Amino acid sequence: MVTAERTTSVAGKQDTPASGQSQAAQRAQLLRLQMPAEWELTDEQFLELCRLNEGWRIEADGEGGLLIMAPTGPDSSEQGGRIYSQTLIWSDTMAKGRAFESSATFMLPNGDRRMPDAAWISDERLAEIAGDDHVIWRTCPDFVVEVRSATDDLAPQQRKMEMWISQGARLGWLVDPLEETVWIYRPEQEPERLERPESVIAVEIADDLTIDFNRLCPPRDQESETS
Repeated sequence: MVTAERTTSVAGKQDTPASGQSQAAQRAQLLRLQMPAEWELTDEQFLELCRLNEGWRIEADGEGGLLIMAPTGPDSSEQGGRIYSQTLIWSDTMAKGRAFESSATFMLPNGDRRMPDAAWISDERLAEIAGDDHVIWRTCPDFVVEVRSATDDLAPQQRKMEMWISQGARLGWLVDPLEETVWIYRPEQEPERLERPESVIAVEIADDLTIDFNRLCPPRDQESETS
């Protein structure tokens, strides 16, 4: 039997929706389906499941749970795409590692299958998985980015960033356009909160990898001119 839990935490903590909660907030909640212990999805089966349910964003934890979320809206999709495109241009220009957008799935050391909004993997980590013929790579990206959408609660997104760092990410950014902030996550350090940064240098990755945030969080006077 497959059991379902509704939760607001990517870590699997149950949370019952409050009465009177908005429809948008309820849509943002995570639905976790627990599969029987004897059911072990292969990479191919997991990707086929995602393909058949392309209207939803599906991840899996290492405890037999399928994590089902509503797809991101156009704004969040564009913001994640801009970060990915800037990272890709830098990666190609400098011939360093490989950049990935939001549909790339990685299996982490804890068994989770996860999809960041944008990611980058160094040549060193790529060399470690060279010859691995798994459809889903068994590695954690060096650099991961998650973008908070209008229907996301902040706390679950913060816990997800902590999960990325615990699984081997050297740097994580949580971009929060709603609060016009960027949270920086590093191993063995408290998160750093930046308010309305014009740009951020991913110095833990390379001192020449700079992401421009002006288009992600445009200045207020620019917003008023276009409104």
